[in-house]
This record gives sequence, structure tokens and C-alpha cells, in this order.
Amino acid sequence: MTVAELLATARHRFDAGCAAGAVEPARLALAAVEPDSPHAANIHVALSAIHERLSRYDEAEHHARQAVALTDLPPHGRLRVQALASLAMMARIRSRLDEAEGLYLAALTIGAEDTANLLCGLGIVYKYAGRYDDAERVYREALALIGPDEPASASVWHNLGGIEHSRGRHAEGEPHARRSVELREQTYGSDHPTVAADRAALASLLAGQHRFDEAESLYRQALAVFERVYPADHYDVAVTCNDLGTVMAARGDKAEAFLKNDA
Repeated sequence: MTVAELLATARHRFDAGCAAGAVEPARLALAAVEPDSPHAANIHVALSAIHERLSRYDEAEHHARQAVALTDLPPHGRLRVQALASLAMMARIRSRLDEAEGLYLAALTIGAEDTANLLCGLGIVYKYAGRYDDAERVYREALALIGPDEPASASVWHNLGGIEHSRGRHAEGEPHARRSVELREQTYGSDHPTVAADRAALASLLAGQHRFDEAESLYRQALAVFERVYPADHYDVAVTCNDLGTVMAARGDKAEAFLKNDA
């Protein structure tokens, strides 16, 4: 297979929800290009996203840093933006919030094409920092750029629901989370890990309203997908087991709650 075919295979598997199957073709593509070329930087960005999805954060950050280093000088444009965004995501995941904010702001000065995605990433940083008004502001800017009914706006709706969850305004966040599930299912169908993540987010908002039966059903649907596509120690598996256990405990089923939290 050519480099382009290998990378296309990796991206197809990643988009289909099989991040584990995307690693090898992306690795082979990287081995087949000049290590200091823009092609290598592009593949490093892809590998960073793949490893992040698999909760392999050391590998994800390594590839993000390689991409940033390879795009340090112009003209790289959008590739530089993608590299900075990849590293910003890893800084945010590892709670280096000031660094993440700076990387997103630097990327925003370069590329208008990715503005909405960058604003979403920046909004997550603000949310983690407890800057909820700032987070909502940049999410709303992203939503205006994308359009509220476009499939790509699903991530923004998901994040707006998350802001209301953090504020403790669960009923206000529920319509946002439901919109996210609806739009994402139009793109990926019902059995995709991204849709499962949206369902889990909606479940959290329902649990906050003490609607435990609905929350349990959604958590179980999400967990079934996560356990099928991710390793047992994946972050999303662990968090969803914990959240499901919390719902079971709230309903009084302490035995099953213990099993889920101990999974």
C-alpha cells in the first residue's frame, strides 16, 4: 500500500470507531516518509489523535510534540494549526491549562478554517478552569460559525450541555445533550463510540435530575459500545462504570453499584 492508502485506511478505521485498528497503518505510513517532512508532521497529528482516543497519553503527546516541532517554520498553515491543537489537547488532558490556553490562542491567530474546532477546544480548557462564562461564550461563537443544525455542531451542543452540568443546571443542559445525540447519530449511526460518549453525557444530566431509570439505560448503552471498541482499562470504560455504579447506588442497588465501581 502507498503512504496515502495507509493513511486513508487509518483514518477510515478511526472514523469508524476502531482506533486500535488505525495504529498499525498510521505507523507504517510514518515509517515510509522522510522523518522531517510535512508528510511526517501530518501523520504525527493523526497518530496523536489515535493514541489519545485509546487513552495512551504518553504516545499521544509524543506525536503532538513531533508535529509541532516539524511545523515550527512557515509555510505550514493549517498543518501547524492542527499540530498546535493536538498538543493543546494533551496539555488540557494533563491539567496544564495555562499551556493549553496559550496553544489554542496561538492556533487561532493562524488558521480561520479550523476556528470553530479551536474554539471548542478552548472552551473545554475554560470549563476545566471553572471559567464557565468564558467557555459558554466561545462555544456560542463556534455554534454561530458552524450553524446550529449542522452535523458538525454536535460537539458544540455536547459541550454546552457539559457547561450546564458543571453549573448544576441539569434541566437546562438536557436539550443541548439530546441535540448532540440526535445530530451525531445522523452522521455515525447508533453504535459508534462518539455517539456513546454523547449518550453518557446525556445520562449524567438525567441523573442530576434524579431520573435514574433513563440514566441507567443510557449508561448501559454507552458502556456496551465502549467495552466493545476499547481496552478494559480505557478512560471512558472506567468513567462510565463509575457513573453507572453511582446511579445504581442512588437507586438502592448497592451490590451492583459495588461491582460497577470495582470494574
